[in-house]
Amino acid sequence: MNTAIPNYLFVLPWSLEHAGGVNQVVINLAREIKKGGSFDPLVMICDWAATSPIWGESHGLRTVRWRVRPWQPDMSLKEKLSYWLWESRFRSKFRRFCIDNSVSVINSHYPNASVFSLERSVRCFPLRPKLLISFHGTDVNSHKESNNQTKAEWRGFLERTDGVVACSRDLGQKIREVFGAEISPTIIHNGIDSESFIKKAGKRVPLDRRVILNIGKFDDVKGQDVLIRAFAIISKDYPDVELMFIGASGQALPCLQTLCSNEGVLGRVTFHQNLPHDSIPDFFKVATLFVLPSRREAFPIVILEAAAFGLPVVASAVGGIPEILKEGSTGWLVPPDSPTHLANSIRSVLENPLVANETGERLREVVITNFTWTSAREKYLKLIVSRHITG
Repeated sequence: MNTAIPNYLFVLPWSLEHAGGVNQVVINLAREIKKGGSFDPLVMICDWAATSPIWGESHGLRTVRWRVRPWQPDMSLKEKLSYWLWESRFRSKFRRFCIDNSVSVINSHYPNASVFSLERSVRCFPLRPKLLISFHGTDVNSHKESNNQTKAEWRGFLERTDGVVACSRDLGQKIREVFGAEISPTIIHNGIDSESFIKKAGKRVPLDRRVILNIGKFDDVKGQDVLIRAFAIISKDYPDVELMFIGASGQALPCLQTLCSNEGVLGRVTFHQNLPHDSIPDFFKVATLFVLPSRREAFPIVILEAAAFGLPVVASAVGGIPEILKEGSTGWLVPPDSPTHLANSIRSVLENPLVANETGERLREVVITNFTWTSAREKYLKLIVSRHITG
């Protein structure tokens, strides 16, 4: 049915129940948009099993699951005929859906080929919703090896949309490199509600040891193997320090555990898998420092979360990380794949707790001032009404 407030439709290729930074962006941005009062957020999950819209709720947000078939230009004639039959039915249903729910903005996060179908449908609407595309990192990297025809299809698609968003300046440059210099992304950094995040932490339990904390999926790209090797270098000098990993299940975990054994540090390393995000603040609260030795990152929210607790942060100088941390001022930046450099920076933090705490506090001030969901919301709203968007 029609609503008094227009709907802002987020589109995701997976459930909001999945762990990961992209979901945290959508959940927090949707809540902030609802708080602002200009739009009512609604999250659409592209679910192949949902042949008709299936309504629900997740994380306090209204959701709808619906099958959206991907448009692939290299489909066979038989596949295209099947697609066109589906599209003719879907287009009229989706138009009715947008009218009934007063959808005025469609914002696809981590877009895949299904978003082509949404764009093909809305371009035929008499009053079409604005269409925004938000990239997060690996969604762009996955196209680096695509053929020229596929890249040209994406370039044409992105030029027809009302706005392309990148979560860091580094990712914005990668978008131009992959899809063409014609694409001009708007940079909207991810944010954090520091006050609410800190309040989720329970009462601190005093520890008789210091903790080096890492949070991220157990995946080769996260560089946890580099951290284990760095820890092995310094572990004998700091018997009161342990290494703690928290992450979503990934193929790298068995190899990481074997590496700990080979490096002789297995007894001082703990692994926690698939914890709910609301439990993460408890670990930041007991940590001494946070380390993120990733080989690639777009714009890691986890650094903002560490900053909310005033933790000193050591991280790789890759992707959007230098847009958060400044060496010697708000953190320590190291080259990726260098256990020696990483060990030296960790040693600096452990040897100089006063300097480390001051650095963590400066980072906290930068984050609560510059990286908030309120700021992100205002930039999205500005993009929606900017002059270069056509109706």
